[in-house]
Amino acid sequence: ERASSLMQYKGRYILTSVKSGLMLIDQHRAHVRVLFEQYMNQVKQEKSASQGLLFPEIVQLAPSEAAMLESILSDLSAVGFELTSLGGGSYAINGVPAGIEGLNPVELVHSMVNTALEKGSDVKEEVQQTIALTLAQAAAIVYGQVLTAEEMTDLVDRLFALSTPAYTPDGHPVIATISDDEIGSMFK
Repeated sequence: ERASSLMQYKGRYILTSVKSGLMLIDQHRAHVRVLFEQYMNQVKQEKSASQGLLFPEIVQLAPSEAAMLESILSDLSAVGFELTSLGGGSYAINGVPAGIEGLNPVELVHSMVNTALEKGSDVKEEVQQTIALTLAQAAAIVYGQVLTAEEMTDLVDRLFALSTPAYTPDGHPVIATISDDEIGSMFK
């Protein structure tokens, strides 16, 4: 039973023994990887779970930001943002993607708009990836978060169900393995 063979180390890594040695999984990066795929699927299928806000938040954008927001609006709504234009660069955020409770929706919208502006991309796929990655990074478990055995198992299972578990969407390693030989040489 693998649940028993998973261990959390210093609130950062999940350790597990594999055939070749000891595997370390960066818990935050692993969660980013898993959530990124989830958000990308939602965007592609346009099936999002949106969480209505009791009190809509207002985001105020400069003209260039507002223009960019208009162009990524359909992608934002695909992941669960519900935005209404109030005119003059003001937008009401009426709903946010489910699962990002506790995050500041105004900051998130600003962050996604600014990243899209930096990339200056009219490339739909790239904008969608930007949105998915920004959300995933914001919503992922943080370093220092203590995980139960079930949470670790769930995260590791979801990670290894992906076609590319080894790196984050922006190219950082998620997994490292210390081989049996390396461990053995420490005890010579």
